[in-house]
Amino acid sequence: MIANGVTVLIGLWLAYGAIFSTPPGNLNNIELAIASALIVGCAVVGRITNKRSWQSSTNLALGVILALLAAARAYFEPTSVPSFWVILLAGITVAITALWSILYREELGQESRST
Repeated sequence: MIANGVTVLIGLWLAYGAIFSTPPGNLNNIELAIASALIVGCAVVGRITNKRSWQSSTNLALGVILALLAAARAYFEPTSVPSFWVILLAGITVAITALWSILYREELGQESRST
């Protein structure tokens, strides 16, 4: 649960950075790489602690996508790689799925009953 809380904060930071950087979406490549590594690490920890969690798989995939974006921005000219929407939507999605994982706990022993 702590890993998901950290992931929520990272996702909110990514969304904030995408919106309020000048020009929008122009985060530092090192910050973006660190954020993506933290998201991947927290997703792995979340996967270990909660076996039935699809949220950690989603966050793992988004962390890898952000890492690829940081690598592309480091290799190519940063202005030629559009990154605003990727960073913004990845940050929002990471935060939402991590919050979902924190707040939603399915009862494992109950089956749905039909009347």
